[in-house]
Amino acid sequence: MRSPLRGRARDCVFLGYHSVTEDGPPFLSLRPRTFERQLDLLLASGFRSGTGETLRRIVAGERPAGRHVFLTFDDGFVDTVTTALPLMSSRALTGMAFVLPAHLDAGAPLDWPEVAGEAARRPSLMRSMDWPMLETLVEAGWEIGSHTMSHARLPELSDDALAQELLDSRRAIEARLGRCDGLAYPFGAWDDRVARAAAATGYSFAFTLPFGGQATATRMSIPRVTIDDRDVPWRFRAKLSGAGRTALFSGLRPLIRRALGKQPHSHAE
Repeated sequence: MRSPLRGRARDCVFLGYHSVTEDGPPFLSLRPRTFERQLDLLLASGFRSGTGETLRRIVAGERPAGRHVFLTFDDGFVDTVTTALPLMSSRALTGMAFVLPAHLDAGAPLDWPEVAGEAARRPSLMRSMDWPMLETLVEAGWEIGSHTMSHARLPELSDDALAQELLDSRRAIEARLGRCDGLAYPFGAWDDRVARAAAATGYSFAFTLPFGGQATATRMSIPRVTIDDRDVPWRFRAKLSGAGRTALFSGLRPLIRRALGKQPHSHAE
């Protein structure tokens, strides 16, 4: 678990999305037209979709040929199915969705404390997809992973509560879809104890937010570049570049955020 990915993931870009909609929550959404431009830029730059199999080859010591982009979507917003899916499918791209199984039975509100205000302001948007919607993604070639059961900050949980969050969510997805290999830590919050627990629970890989370098990332701490509607073409290109990602994942991140005009990040990851 501790083996770093090193240069094997050098040509891979890991992008973290939430909602694709008009007039969505700040820092959590981007407009469909912005998203389309990003997809077209990725294709023009020679990227193709990264998958769980791509990650498994990297972990095994291979360096996949070509450039790969991992388009990941957290929380299970309905517009992942209604908006992001058709835009990506028309370009032969697939993604990964990280969901909260407890919300899928009835398409429950996405209303944990950190986003309660947005849930009240945008009740129709701040809702989870349901299981049939999730199965639509699977049929389109997407991979489904866990975002835990309750969107808790995992480092703050006791050992028992942590194990329960990780195990219950993985089992629920496995029972419905047949497998659940990936995990996205809520808020990107993790530590060594959380990573060990995730690996012990059976996850093959886990995604964080950019709190550490990709060169030292392990399969249980893969950092993603967060994307929202402020990422117009020049900003998006900067985030795709090796230099841009190195800066975002390093101690220069606060300076880069200020240079890009980035506000303090939302607590809704």
